[in-house]
Amino acid sequence: MPSFDPTKSKLVYQLTFGGSWPKAVAFLGDGQRLAAGNQFGQIYVWNLPAAPPAGAKPGGKDRMAPNLPPVRRLEGHVNEISQLAATPDGKLLISTSYDHSVRVWRTDGPAAGKAEAFLDGSTRQKAPGKQAAKTPEPSEGVMVETQTASDILAGHANWIFALGLSADGTRAITGDTSSNVIVWDIPGRKPIAKWAGYPWAWIVSASLAPDGQTALVSEYAYKRDDFDIPPPALKLWDVATATEKLDILKVQFPKLDPKIRTYGSSQAWRKFVADGLITTAFSPDGKLIAAGQGGETDTGKVHLFDAANGKLVRTISGHRYGVTSLLFSSDGKHLVSGGRDTQVRICQVADGKEVAVLNTPRGGQFKDWLSALAISPDQKRLAAADIAGIVHVWEFA
Repeated sequence: MPSFDPTKSKLVYQLTFGGSWPKAVAFLGDGQRLAAGNQFGQIYVWNLPAAPPAGAKPGGKDRMAPNLPPVRRLEGHVNEISQLAATPDGKLLISTSYDHSVRVWRTDGPAAGKAEAFLDGSTRQKAPGKQAAKTPEPSEGVMVETQTASDILAGHANWIFALGLSADGTRAITGDTSSNVIVWDIPGRKPIAKWAGYPWAWIVSASLAPDGQTALVSEYAYKRDDFDIPPPALKLWDVATATEKLDILKVQFPKLDPKIRTYGSSQAWRKFVADGLITTAFSPDGKLIAAGQGGETDTGKVHLFDAANGKLVRTISGHRYGVTSLLFSSDGKHLVSGGRDTQVRICQVADGKEVAVLNTPRGGQFKDWLSALAISPDQKRLAAADIAGIVHVWEFA
């Protein structure tokens, strides 16, 4: 099993990915290929050499590491990319989108053609009334190969927020804002289980246990008014039977009634759930569950639960304004989280101790919070996409 040592890190790349809020990122097989998707439905792929090319320089103002252009664009989605996940063997990339589709891409798939790509969208949109002299000149485009998806998985009728994979990559789980969940057989490209959560809630996160037999689904929806607040849910489901196994929030709040949508009821769970447990993960051995508090909360925490009984083990980390993404290291010893404080925090699972913090705050949660994280299979690189249009890549000693 690859070792993960977060105590010594170096920022090796800062990739320009303008346009609109990069929201998803994934390594393709190793630490030298990376995919990222944004709100325009664009997915780009970069080749990242083990060492930056000779003469490579930081890619712009306040940059600390070299920038490289992408080599390929994956075409087909027509709305925001919400999640990306690569199978462990590196052969497939799975994407979900607000266009209601799940797409499967062969990472070694042939190019369909070539196109000119522009990744500096913010400098191309001149604000009305501004003098041209104060507007940065847009850069020239770069030529990239294009590729279409090998398969499109249909079944959702609304925005897809959630995506998770089993440890071997043969199963995927997706969830949408109509509260519908689908578990997919990836080799067969077909659904194997479906169910629906609470009608007034959204599926904001979903994860599969390493063996793919158990699903963790988190539901949340913002209040409709002060007295109509749909209760959240964090539940374990049996995939084979599509039946509920354990209501984790019920363990924490025995009197929680999902049928009660009132302000008074929300006071019982609001501090614990914050603005939704919007990011979840199973530990590699399947014994622990992590769920991160999202939204515009004061300090977003990550709850760790015992997967067998749903009891809270401990609460760790702390991102001002909320957690956006989290994952376990492959050995299960560390939890990595990103947040609206524009930082990556790495904590020991055993005691919750924070052992490393990557990145520095750069102006608050609406400046450039980190929206997505990925660790390379060899555990040597970590990527984080921020909403300012940069994908940061760190390398661990």
